[in-house]
This record gives sequence, C-alpha cells and structure tokens, in this order.
Amino acid sequence: MENANFEFLNSELAAKYFIDADVALRSGRHIQDFGNDQRIFHFIDEHYDNGLKEFYRIFCHMPLIRGMADNDKYYYLDYPDEGKGKLGKDNRSKELEDDKVIFGILLLNIFKDKFFEEKAVSWQDLELIFKEGENKESWQLLLFGKIKPNYTPSEEQSVKDKVRSILKDFERLGWIYFSNLDEMKFVIQPGIDRLVTLYGDVINNIDAIENYLKNEKLS
Repeated sequence: MENANFEFLNSELAAKYFIDADVALRSGRHIQDFGNDQRIFHFIDEHYDNGLKEFYRIFCHMPLIRGMADNDKYYYLDYPDEGKGKLGKDNRSKELEDDKVIFGILLLNIFKDKFFEEKAVSWQDLELIFKEGENKESWQLLLFGKIKPNYTPSEEQSVKDKVRSILKDFERLGWIYFSNLDEMKFVIQPGIDRLVTLYGDVINNIDAIENYLKNEKLS
C-alpha cells in the first residue's frame, strides 16, 4: 500500500462526523459550510489535506474534490463517468435527466447574476422568467406543453409540483436549500457551480438549449 497517513481516523472529529460525511458524499451530495452540513463540512475541510483526500483516492478509487464558487468552498466525490443523455457528452458523472440540466443551468445563471447578493429565489421569481422572460414561449412549451394567454389553476399547480420535485432533487445534491418548501422559497448554494464541470459543453451551447426547450415537454 502507498505510504499515506490516515491518523485523522483516530481523531475525535472523525468519531463524530466521518460516517455522516462519508454517507453524504457517496450519495452525491455537495458539502458546503451551510445549514445542517456545517459540521461535516468543517470535518472534511480540516482533514482534506491531512489524509482524507488520499483515503478516497486509495480505498475508494474516487477523487474527493474541493470546488470553489464566489470564494466559497464545497466538497464532493467525483464518480466515474456514466452514460449520456440528449444533452452534453460522455464527460460527466452521476448523470442528470435533461430537464434537470436545463433547470440547473437556469439556477446557475441566477446564482452568477446575484454575485454580490444573497442567492435567494422564490417561485414568483421563476414564474417571471417562465411567463415574461426572454425565452418565455420555449419555457411554456417545456412546462405546459402549449402556449396560451392564461393557464388553468390545475395546470399551474401541476407545473409548480413538477418544478418543486426537481428542486427537491437539487436540495438532496446540496445545490439549493429550501427556506420554505411550501412557498417554494430557496437559496442557491455554491455547489451549483459543479454544473460547469459536468455540463460545460451544454452551458456554452445556446442552440442546443433552445432546441431542447422547443422540442421537449416536462414529464
């Protein structure tokens, strides 16, 4: 075995947080200094260069990555490449469904636009994009399957529920944090920047995104 130091496993912090950190990382979560992840974030941050990174490389054959967004750190396991969808190439891991990629890119753009602001977003903010934004007709085709002046309350609720389901998956990944689930208010987390490494080819291909919005319907 390679000469590596895993003495961190005997530390008091490891006894408290290593299992929780390991489960969260293996689930695909991006760990940040926020909310319920703060304790395991500080454990990972303290021991990242003190054996933890080498532990995952040697024993799990997966790199433990330290990412940065807006000067905020986040950690995640970089899984081996798995498959591809209609969007992008074979250069990403833990593949997302294409409609989730589209919503992820939308949130990533909002995150970057709010560079000096709190990254808080509400359902009303999203509705404004879907109904009055530059690509409103494409969004309406994706969300509602048709374009018309007004939608019924049941159509509105159905779309809201579908978007909430996508956002809940993003929360599990550590990309957002719900401040109010019922009202669909949430804060975008630095981990959303992971999309740049997973789907950089798509993010820079406006034609592919517009074509997808025009030809697909949210399931």
